[in-house]
Amino acid sequence: MKLEKLEDNTSKVKGVIIGILLTIGLVILINYITSLARYRNTESIELASGNISYNKADLNIIAMYQESSYNNPSNGYIAIDEVPTGKYKLSSKSYCTVPETEDHITDNMEFVDGNVEIKINKRGTKCYVYFDMDYKADDMLAKLEASKQSTYEKAAMPNPITGPYNVETENSEHKEKLYTTEDNYGTSYVFRGNNNDVNNWVTFANHTWRIIRINGDGTLRLIYQCAEPNCQTTEGEETHIGTSIYKSEAIDDNTYVGYYYGEAGQETYDATHTNAHPSTIAEAVNSWYTGIGAMTNYTKYLSGDTGWCNDRTVVKDIWEDFNGNGAAKAATGYASASRLLIEEIDWRTKQYPTLKCGAVMPETTPSDSVGFSAFNETDPKALARDLFTIIGSSNGNRALNVPAALITTDEVAMAGGFAGSVASECWLNINQNYWTMSPSRFNAELDYADVMYVRNDGMIRVASTDHDYSVRPVINLNADIEFSGGNGKSSSPFIVKTNI
Repeated sequence: MKLEKLEDNTSKVKGVIIGILLTIGLVILINYITSLARYRNTESIELASGNISYNKADLNIIAMYQESSYNNPSNGYIAIDEVPTGKYKLSSKSYCTVPETEDHITDNMEFVDGNVEIKINKRGTKCYVYFDMDYKADDMLAKLEASKQSTYEKAAMPNPITGPYNVETENSEHKEKLYTTEDNYGTSYVFRGNNNDVNNWVTFANHTWRIIRINGDGTLRLIYQCAEPNCQTTEGEETHIGTSIYKSEAIDDNTYVGYYYGEAGQETYDATHTNAHPSTIAEAVNSWYTGIGAMTNYTKYLSGDTGWCNDRTVVKDIWEDFNGNGAAKAATGYASASRLLIEEIDWRTKQYPTLKCGAVMPETTPSDSVGFSAFNETDPKALARDLFTIIGSSNGNRALNVPAALITTDEVAMAGGFAGSVASECWLNINQNYWTMSPSRFNAELDYADVMYVRNDGMIRVASTDHDYSVRPVINLNADIEFSGGNGKSSSPFIVKTNI
């Protein structure tokens, strides 16, 4: 691959001069080679047009980094010597530094047809080029369909959702379907249905998982199903890693609705909802991941950039008695629950889940007959706070120690669960109570924080954080993973190819 030569119609005289200068530049290059960095210092050639061209042999004078599929703990990138092939795009992290001023230039590069073009107009300019993976949900979809040797039927996600999944009304011909909706990364494909119609079984890291959805960035979101590979268990104690309190014995402050939480007794929302400490259930997931789950050897196959949403957006006027600002003991309602219910026990007959973490909510209560408008906008501040990503990630809150967390109620509702109604047909129902990471409210009268969970009949419910419920880790497989077999059925799960 090469950095593309730009057009320059200079005279033959200029060509000779440039040739001489290039020779001088190569001498300087040899004298300044260093083995400690990918960047090799050299003098740039200042042309009248302000453009500089590099040929293939000159490529190493620029520091280049490629997004790593195994999430390098430092910054997610590894140093490279050649322009990457495959699905990559020029990252917004790319920049050049101007000598003397050290100003950063970020709009002088293009990546077209495998060639990088760089424009500079100052001698000694140093350029650092970063490449990001550029996968979409359709790329993973194609891999799944190739493995199963058949295509999925696709349909738009119902909006609003008016009840739990029902095979007679939604899928009368028992055809396997994927439901499309938008997430923070693009179009996502959700597996909605029951155990008979949803062939979403996966063997990975010596465990069995189920696919929740294909994320918009081409990663694959899985939820834990059982400890052994190729198991076919759909309910009971084998379908979780154990039980845990959401936050050990601490229920009397808004901060405890956080998957990671701050300090109790704070007077402002921001101080209350920091991500300083892992909750009890986060510690349970972390401990399983590094311990009995034996997942650390498989971290390179997992994405920690595709986040898990602990939506702590405060919603005003959704619940009459929960209009606080989210600080300490202020009676507060949170967005995750408001999309599913109106009052304490008055669940919406029309529910409006979203896969967009940080979705901007309406300021006033919409009637159930009108519902929410489409969640087109996201709040950058909410994303930076509530989108849980691993330490060193390129986005989100960078709080997680391991690339695993929990499912959200929005995902449960889209998969076929429902708030306030039995959803026994939903494939996510395991006949056990298990936690989500979606906050509900802080009840100032009873002095406890509430988080939502999935009841043992598939119904989405609310419980204070001192309840002891099942734990089902959720992970995201990298977009560049491959399958070595399987068709997604419980008897023949997709097999993730690994070299372990």
